[in-house]
Amino acid sequence: MPCACMANWVHCQHGATETMSKILYFGNLPFTVTAADLTKLVKPFSEVISARIGLDRKTYKSRGFGFVEVPDETAKAVVTALHGTQFHGRALRVNESAPRPSSKREKMLADRARKEREWAEDNSDIDD
Repeated sequence: MPCACMANWVHCQHGATETMSKILYFGNLPFTVTAADLTKLVKPFSEVISARIGLDRKTYKSRGFGFVEVPDETAKAVVTALHGTQFHGRALRVNESAPRPSSKREKMLADRARKEREWAEDNSDIDD
């Protein structure tokens, strides 16, 4: 039985999923990009389970980011293939999405962890 969290297209806090899939975040998208465009972009690298664009609540215009759900085993390949590539004149930012923090403290901790990961990735090139 699927978790009720899945009905709202958010990360399930209980870990329940019907299929093993990952939701990927696509940032720095042009405001004209549609969910169909995202699907076409990812299709050569993976099956696309679902795709959506983040919309402004008042104007219903794109906010410049989107999410694509892909099978678990192909998620890393999609991130590797598309992160940093040019799409409609913009460098894409692609990574595995994380649940939205529910409190200011959780947001602060998530930001700190993200910055530490980015710092570690940037400095791993120096060690080589």
